[in-house]
Amino acid sequence: MNSPVEERLRAALAEAGASIDPDTLRPLPAPARRRTWMDARLLAVGVAVTAGVAATAVGLSLGQGGDQVAVAEPARIEPGKADMTVFMCSTGALVPEEARCGGRDATAEEIAAAEQAVRGLSQVEAAYTVDQQHAYDDFRADLALNQPMLDAVKVTDLPVSIRLTVKKEADRREVEKSLRALPGIGGVADNAATEAVLESRSEMRVSVFLCGKGSPLPSCGGERKPDGMVVKEGKAATKAQKIALEKLIGDMPEVQSVTFEDQQAAYENFSREFASKKALLNATMVSDMPESFRVLLKQGSDWATPVATLRRQPGVASVFYVPCQQDSMLALSRYGVSPPEDKVCPPGS
Repeated sequence: MNSPVEERLRAALAEAGASIDPDTLRPLPAPARRRTWMDARLLAVGVAVTAGVAATAVGLSLGQGGDQVAVAEPARIEPGKADMTVFMCSTGALVPEEARCGGRDATAEEIAAAEQAVRGLSQVEAAYTVDQQHAYDDFRADLALNQPMLDAVKVTDLPVSIRLTVKKEADRREVEKSLRALPGIGGVADNAATEAVLESRSEMRVSVFLCGKGSPLPSCGGERKPDGMVVKEGKAATKAQKIALEKLIGDMPEVQSVTFEDQQAAYENFSREFASKKALLNATMVSDMPESFRVLLKQGSDWATPVATLRRQPGVASVFYVPCQQDSMLALSRYGVSPPEDKVCPPGS
């Protein structure tokens, strides 16, 4: 069963891709006894420890009298260049629940041991440990255009992490499995599935997903228990509702263009975008894909008003302002934090 964080990341990935409604997806299969956080996605954790155990040279005690032998500082790995990110256990307020490791932070010894173990894996090409301050500096550079998120995240919210690159022939699942087994690890993020969808963050896009037959969403007339069990199936959007929506969207002054996407077209786009993600593709069928309107807003226009208006329309399952979802995914995949939705991209920002 997928963890709540894995589901949240899965949703963020889907929403950012603007191709699939996460509420229609079946759970991805997970290997037995796996500490899940995300499948081919991200994870997080944070820890308040001495800043010395991180992106600086590591001193190893060797020989008689505890002589310190300095190990050369590894080359920096930029946030967007890491194949995977290892997040240490943390009790930070913005760290996902399962990455808090039962309410304890990783110790300095665990961080140092994890760093040494990662660099010792034969399939790892390079590794770079990042303390809270360095992570915070990178975070602010990456999210420079999202002031509400910058205001919501403090340096102490971010976890210590290890960014790494793997060799071309490496078995990524084996690497991930080895990393998850290390003490003090809150989770491991495989960044391959997310980096591609972060490239278009400057586009003001809105995804309007329509209700499908059997939808469990209340907006479609459905109902689902907290454990996920569907107790009432909703109704699909009608032809009349689709026509009305298309006219409403086209008349909005903020809209530059709008495209209707049926299930087959959505599946084809999704398959192309994630062609290398076989597990994700195998778990997704054409019938999982909702019909949707993909809306491009005029640069610099207000996004909150059309989003709020469209969410109230009959036949609409959900509406996402894509850049907000992409920022949420970036914060979680690269930095291991998950700020509340109203702090990511609140109306008026």
